Amino acid sequence: MLTTSPKLIKRRGLIAQPGPGGASLSRSGKALDTLFNNSSEQARSQSACFDRNEPYRLQIECTNECSANCAYCYARVMEAEEPLTTREIKSLLRQAANLGIKQIDWMGGDPLQRPDWVELMQAVRYAGMTNNLWTCGPRLNDIVTAKRVIELTQDGFVMIHLDSLDPKVLGSLRYNYHPRQVRATITGLEMLLEAGKPPCDIANMIMLTAHHTPEDVKKTMEFMYRRYRVSTCLMSLKPVDERGSIYSYLPRTQDVNTAYRRRDEMFLSGRGMGCQEFPKQYCGSCVFVSRDGKVSPCYSLRRTLGNVREQSLGDIIDSNSSSLFFAPYRKNDRSATCSACDSNLCWGCRANAFYFAGSAYLEDPLCSHSHIDTDHCPY
Repeated sequence: MLTTSPKLIKRRGLIAQPGPGGASLSRSGKALDTLFNNSSEQARSQSACFDRNEPYRLQIECTNECSANCAYCYARVMEAEEPLTTREIKSLLRQAANLGIKQIDWMGGDPLQRPDWVELMQAVRYAGMTNNLWTCGPRLNDIVTAKRVIELTQDGFVMIHLDSLDPKVLGSLRYNYHPRQVRATITGLEMLLEAGKPPCDIANMIMLTAHHTPEDVKKTMEFMYRRYRVSTCLMSLKPVDERGSIYSYLPRTQDVNTAYRRRDEMFLSGRGMGCQEFPKQYCGSCVFVSRDGKVSPCYSLRRTLGNVREQSLGDIIDSNSSSLFFAPYRKNDRSATCSACDSNLCWGCRANAFYFAGSAYLEDPLCSHSHIDTDHCPY
């Protein structure tokens, strides 16, 4: 049984009232609004970029190193050339700043296992942009690291990655699972809170797979919120690797719909985003760069549109803005006619449409409200 220091709970006020099942998590101008809502200043800035077909954030997959060693990890299953060097990433960051990009999402793997992570995140701050960190958490189990992360993610969020609290689920997803890994992640989260990062600027990420059940996902989301006031970003695994190495981990369509509805109930006051991970303003203003420089629309939709080793980021965006920001779908956005979800947030997951319907400009076939019948959906 996982436990939390009573001293920490009392000092940080980590027992949330009310919890899931009652009123939803209250947000007031915090970094995670760009992932859950559209009411804060940052979210409005993101929405403005969305409306102009311009990038608001750059996701950088900076490493495939990670102590979690998940079997489905995108950064590890994708074939890749030599990873981008420190010099190449710094050049990329300068280009991003010149393009008016506001936020950098550091992804992996675990960016904290990259030796130059402080140097790179400092470069983002010096350029006037905001750092968001996606990490599996154990490296935060050090007060110096935790404080440095808080300093470098000022105005940004930290995304912890813990798929489940169930040893059987984690054992089926990680090559070298051990219970101490979960304890290290939880302790890292507690250290981050102890050092001063507000709970409303931290989230846990669950990658929904065939080894999860909606009930297990619900239990993990409830634990994180009730114990730490930390919300959950729910993602569903995509078949990004054309070799099929992770196809057996793809979640069942029914489970995807059930899990996402429970997320909406807990964190969106019942407002629906369908089977999307994040609001459409996030997805439609995002550019992703893989660890070897390939540019795609997002972390989950790996349709290569160029390489920053061959062209400037600006030239790639100019040449591919229609594909990056889904302009053809916007012109025929059928989500606007769907009354089941909030059309201000939802347009269906473009990655689901790409992988399971054959085009990013079709409806999301995994969504229970879709009119598409396809044999390509998992299970």
